[in-house]
Parts: sequence; structure tokens; C-alpha cells
Amino acid sequence: MSSTYGQQCASQNRQKLLRNLQAAGSSGVVYLRGMETTERKWTDAEMPFRQESNFFYLTGATEADCHFILDIGTSEAHLFTPKYGEDYALWCGNPPTVADVKAKYGVDHAGTAEDILRVLEKLNPEKIHVLEQEQNLSALGDWKGKANKGSLKKAIIDARVIKSEAEIALMRKAAKISGDAHIALMKAVRPGKDTERQLHALFEYECFRNGGRFQAYTPIVASGRNGSVLHYVNNTDPVTAEKRDMLLVDAACEYECYAADITRTYPVGGKFEGDWKTTYEICLEMQKAVLRAIKAGVEWEDMHRLANKVAAEGLLKAGIAKGTLEDLLGNHIPNIFFPHGLGHLIGLDVHDVGGYPEGVSRIPEPGLRYLRMRRKLEAGMVVTVEPGIYFVDPILDAALANPTQRQFLNVEVLERFRRNVGGVRIEDDVVVTEDGIENLTGWVPKEIEDIEAVMAGAK
Repeated sequence: MSSTYGQQCASQNRQKLLRNLQAAGSSGVVYLRGMETTERKWTDAEMPFRQESNFFYLTGATEADCHFILDIGTSEAHLFTPKYGEDYALWCGNPPTVADVKAKYGVDHAGTAEDILRVLEKLNPEKIHVLEQEQNLSALGDWKGKANKGSLKKAIIDARVIKSEAEIALMRKAAKISGDAHIALMKAVRPGKDTERQLHALFEYECFRNGGRFQAYTPIVASGRNGSVLHYVNNTDPVTAEKRDMLLVDAACEYECYAADITRTYPVGGKFEGDWKTTYEICLEMQKAVLRAIKAGVEWEDMHRLANKVAAEGLLKAGIAKGTLEDLLGNHIPNIFFPHGLGHLIGLDVHDVGGYPEGVSRIPEPGLRYLRMRRKLEAGMVVTVEPGIYFVDPILDAALANPTQRQFLNVEVLERFRRNVGGVRIEDDVVVTEDGIENLTGWVPKEIEDIEAVMAGAK
């Protein structure tokens, strides 16, 4: 990983955090402990290392077992690496020197963990602001009595929610790597050929070889009816031999710790037909309606309700549901088929911080209660838009057993769709602007003719 982030982005991020803390009247220092080296239980096999997101945000440091102190009054940053033992070079190569760390990450001061108490003695802070979830404060020694968990969380969340141009550039790169991997799977899949696991492996290979070492989350590669499982991660079944069946792929990598999150769904035979095409068209119209409506100032829950409305219209047109639009919305019929939230903030974490500001509660309604975010959109936020239409057996069975909901369902048509279609989800990552969006992943084929052209060209 390059040092550019530490020298430029992390420095800007620290200034954002300091402004937030100073505006809240906070004084003293900030202390963060980086991600530690971990081992598989009862072995000496190290787990893959990925820096803790808040620590990376403020330092850019990619080494394990580091510590960070930020002086709120002077804005000076102190980064501490472990004191590497004599054997470190034998197993891991030459360790970074203090001068290396200072130059690479653009901090004011660098040292080893042994220097933390000496620095605290010199700074003599009234308060040491730590994140409320931080349990290990042993590096602070007797100073941990001054630890304060009241203000840092909000200050750092408010900083991370609005992305800088430099952060968006990294997310654009993650989207490019991930989108190209999605296209590789569109070209590779064939009815009855290979398994979900082989396609999963191809996705990770394409990401890794192009700079996306880590996946942002466990990939979902779901063939046929497996697409009705929202977080299907087994990825072990054969690819369906029915050419009209769908493959749902929800997968994306990180680039310099910044995530993408993309879902595409397409027929394994390369041509949309029948009930599968109808289901896809409903989902696509849901997403397109939301993408047209997003801009700074809109409430996220209203975007979810808009997707619900378009889903209801599509279900009526397909003959799956019956009654009036008001009947369907009032009795939560769309939520039978679209049971999850519309999307979420994304950044250093795929489900990024800030979804529910302090004092904001969840809406206790079907679908809406699963929203990962409930707030007014602001320019600079990056969100996913991921509506879906699924035929989930337990949800359908419950709806059919409920006389109030059953009266608005065309059972014969519904059962046909249930037999044929697993699920469809279409997901893009968008930057919110004052008057619309920048779609970071909209170039990845999702229009029916575009997907069919890509898949036809690979045959």
C-alpha cells in the first residue's frame, strides 16, 4: 500500500476530526489502538491482517500493533509502532525505523510503544478521548484513569460520513476492480458448467490480480433458487443447467481499505426470458426510480418507500398481486418480496458508520425496520442502492397463511414464480451530490440488452 494516504488523506481526516472535537469543546488528546496481530485459536497461525478502520482513517498506517495519539490543542500527531525484536528481520524483513514511519505517514512525531507513557507525561492531558468500544487501554498505564468515552465516537463518525474527493477516488478504484470482476463472471458462466465455488474463485482472482487483495465482504454467488437467500455464502452448488435460471452475484473488493459493494443478477444462458425477465424488470425499475430521486436533502426512508411503491406497481402488472396500489402498500405486500432495507452508507467499511445518528430509532414496519440507515442525505455521502425481488419460501408461506395478505395475492401466478425464480438484486454505489448522484458502479452492465450483449460476446 502506498504512503500517499498517510501523507495526504489521513492528514486531512485528522483536521476534520479536530474541527469536530473543538466545536464540541473537547480538549486533551485522542488515543486509538490499531488492529493487533491475531492468531487462529490454539495455534501460531496468524490471521490475515487488515487495519482497524478508524485507525487507518487517521493515520494511513498498515502495520499491526500500532498506537496513535492526537493532541487536540496543537494538532500534532504521534504514531507508535511496536518495539520489534531481534528476530523480526529474520521472519518478516527489516522493520520500519522511526524515521521511516514519520516520513511514510506524515505524522509530526513517531516512536515505539515504549514511548507512549513518556509522551503522555509531557503532554499531561486533562482527558484522553477513546472510542467507547475500546476495551484494551493497557498501553496507557495509570493514565487510563483519564480515559473519556463520551465525545470521540460522534466526532469521528461525523468526519467519516462525508467523503473527501481523495476518498471517493479510492472508492472509484475499488469499484473499477470489482466491476471488471463482475464482467468476467458474466462472460464465464454457462448452464450446467462449473460450480458457484469456481465462479467465486474467479471473482477473487480477478480482484487480487488487479490490486484488490481483500474482499470487502464474503462474496455471494447464488445459482437458481439460492438467490432467494439474502446472504447466501455457501457458494458450493453446481451452476444450474436451466438456461433461464439466474445467477446472483453480490461481491466486491477493497482498495486501500475502501470498499465497493456491487450486485448483478443475470440468466446463466445469457438471455432473459419469461418470469425471470419479469422479475428482473421489476427490480431494475425500482432501482432506476430511486437513482433518479436521490440528491442532498432527501430522507433515506423516503427512498425506500419509493422503491416499495415501484415494486407494488410491478407486482400488479405481473399479475403476482391484485387489488389497488393503496391496498398493496397498506398491507405491506411489497415487503413480502422486498423484505430488506434499500441500502447503506459505504466507505472504509462496507456497512459504514453513521447510519443512525444519535437519538434516531428504527421504524417498526416490515422492510423499513431493516434499514441500515435512517437520515437525511448530504452531499459527499456514499450510499448503496440495492433493491431486490425474492421468492423466499418462509416469507411466502407466512403471507399465504395470513388471510389479510393472501387476498391480495394471485396464488397460482405466485406459485409459478416461486418455482421458477429465486431472487434478483441490483446494487450500485453512488456519491450523493447537491442535485443528484455520481454512480460509481453504473457502468457495470445491468440493462437487459447490455448484459445479453456481454454474455453473447463471450460465447
